[in-house]
Parts: sequence; structure tokens; C-alpha cells
Amino acid sequence: MKPTVMIGAQWGDEGKGKLVDALAADYDVVARFNGGNNAGHTIMYQGEQCKLHVLPSGIFQKKNLLIAQGAVFDPNVMLAELEFCKKHRLKLDLLIDYRVNLVMPYHKLFDGAHEKWKGGKATGSVKVGVGYCYEDRNNRSGIRCEDLLHPKILEEKIVMLLPLKMAILEKVYGIKANLKVKTIVADLLASAKIIGPYIGDVSMYVANNLDKKKILFEGAMGTMLDGQFGTYPYTVANNTIASSVFTSVGMPEVPLNALGVVKAYTTRVGGGPFPTEQINANGEKLQTIGREIAATSGRIRRCGWLDLPIIRFAHRLNRFTSLALTKLDVLSGFSKISVCVGYRYGKKLYREYPGNSHEYAGCKPIYKVFEGWNTSLGGIRSWTALPKYARAYIRFIENDIGVPVKFLSLGAERDALIRL
Repeated sequence: MKPTVMIGAQWGDEGKGKLVDALAADYDVVARFNGGNNAGHTIMYQGEQCKLHVLPSGIFQKKNLLIAQGAVFDPNVMLAELEFCKKHRLKLDLLIDYRVNLVMPYHKLFDGAHEKWKGGKATGSVKVGVGYCYEDRNNRSGIRCEDLLHPKILEEKIVMLLPLKMAILEKVYGIKANLKVKTIVADLLASAKIIGPYIGDVSMYVANNLDKKKILFEGAMGTMLDGQFGTYPYTVANNTIASSVFTSVGMPEVPLNALGVVKAYTTRVGGGPFPTEQINANGEKLQTIGREIAATSGRIRRCGWLDLPIIRFAHRLNRFTSLALTKLDVLSGFSKISVCVGYRYGKKLYREYPGNSHEYAGCKPIYKVFEGWNTSLGGIRSWTALPKYARAYIRFIENDIGVPVKFLSLGAERDALIRL
């Protein structure tokens, strides 16, 4: 069986966590390969709404869990999630790569300070330091999980880095940080006692098991937040597209099944252009019915109609082999449903997201209007039981993108899923 990589086709928040939780039953291993604790996956488990930021969403299916080097995390967030597992008596089979970089206290200070400095052009960061952790990783001055296993080296690195970080914070941003080497080192070594036993070589594990185990690679965020190909600069610091799994895990290119997760409408958190955004009663209705509150920041998500040009773009980048359409049930309250089928920029027409981000900021949506179904989808578990207009909506998306819809998510619960 080919490994599967699950990728969000929009700006994140497509419902990937619920999909991973539901589909993990078909796999042996679930691997998180990118992003940090700025991402959040909300999953219903035994009637409880659980929010994960670091651990792979296959945890509730008792699968082998991997965190590959392309991911980063705050040790305190990891400790909280490990405690959550202990409280819920969830047995962990977890491997964290030696090379994973750690979010440090100064990264969070830089995140907040730089967003404030940008003023009205702030990117909408959730200020948990992930972008600055990646910056240090790429600058070869990061703290890695392997350092937790070598206290002397860890302390030497903190002694070298901290004065520089504090000087920049104070002299550039005017922030006098009260950070101390001893405190940071002590906190990290305390976390190492709990996290340390899980640290190892994920790249080697994957290499040894590609032909033996069924592996699901879980992507964080969405395609339009990719640090290079997304709506720059309103993106994350890492890559979010399917091909990044190879360098993020440390494995050769192998054939993959790429599952694109598409929300039946569009949302995004933070700043940046959003052509189909509905700053009106429709947007408020989508927010309310869809309970569009970000799992990490608690911010209300901006909402709008489905934007097919960005899905086409995401398909071009990821080459999806199948799609999962989520939150279709949220549209049940609308008598008319609009779908963006293209953009107009002056005299130019675009069928997908343009490569020139400055033009994108001025793009106007071209809509096609569909009949709504005005019928609850609650409890529906088969294709034939869906209302006629709901089926027409799905088929239009499927035919336009040229990729089959294999999964329909009609609610937060694991079983609220139709496999086609």
C-alpha cells in the first residue's frame, strides 16, 4: 500500500484532524511531518472535544505515532499533551526525531514584538514563536531534541545564544527580557526527563518500515499557507505542500496517495487577501453554524464561499489522488450557495490563484450560484440519502477539479463520515 499524505487544500482549518482520527484505523503509523504548535486539530473523543497541537491525530486510534524533523514544538505544549494522554489512559507509541527543533521562550517574545512592529501589515501570527524557531533552525542556531539528551551541550548553546537574543529584543524592539540561562536550562532538562525516552531517529524508522507498514503522513496548516507558494507574506514559515514530506521526514521520493482536504466553504485566520470573504450575514451564519473558532488562538475565523481557483492551484502543487469534502452540513441552512469559479483582475481573468501575489490582493471573485438543500444532513451515512442539490454540489466540485471525492465529513464525530 502506498503511503498517504493528507494535505489541506485551503488556508488550514479544513478538518484534517477529524479525518486523520477517522482514517487512522486503516493505517499502522501516523506521522506528523511539518508545522508546530501554531496548528491545532480538534477531535471528538468519547464525547469530549480534544484539541491537539503537537501529537499526531492518530493518538486515539492507538497507532504508532511519529513526529518528523520538519516539525517543531514548544516543550511545554508537548508536556501538556503527554499529561493529557496520561489522564485519559492513552498508551503512547511515540517517536520524536532527534532533529526536531524546539520553540524557546525568546522565540515567543520575538513573535509578539515583530507583529507589533509590522502594525497594520501584521501577518496575523498566533505569537507562539514557531516562525522564529524555524528562522533559528535555518540559521543553524536552533535548539534540537537531541540537545535534551546532552545537558552540557544544551547549556553551552543557551549560554551562547541568550545574550544575543536579549540584546536584539532590547535594542531593536525595546523589550527588556527577563530570561535567565539557568532557568531555561533547568526547564528544558526537566522536560527532557519526560520527553527524552521518546526521542530517536524517525527518518531511519520510516526507511525501515515503508514496505512493511501502512503510513499516513499528517500535514499541518494548508496549501495556501505554504511559506513559498501561499499568500506570501501571510503564510507560515515552513512548507505545507505534499512534496515537502520527503525532506521533512528524510526519505527518498516514493509514490504517494495525496488526499486533499477541502472545506465546503472557505475560512482563514489572520491577515491577508480573501476574495470570497463574506463580511455580512452570510459570513456570520457560516461562523455561527460552523463554529469557526481557531483551535490554537481562539480567534473567530473569517468566512466566505468556496473558492475553486485556490483548490485548482492546490491540486496543481500537490497532485491530489482523492479529495475529502468536510463541513458540508454547515451549508444546509442556505437557500442559495455561491462558488467562486474564477477571478477578475482588471481586464485579466484567472482560473487559479495567480503567481503574482500583488495582483491577487486586487482579484474579484466570479461566482456561480447553486441551489441549497435546506435539509439537515445530520445522521446521513450514505450517498443516496443525501439531498439532490447536495449531491449536485459535490459532483460539480469533483468534476471541476478532476479529482474524485472519496470522503464526506458531515459532523465532528468520527462516524459522521461517508466513504464513497
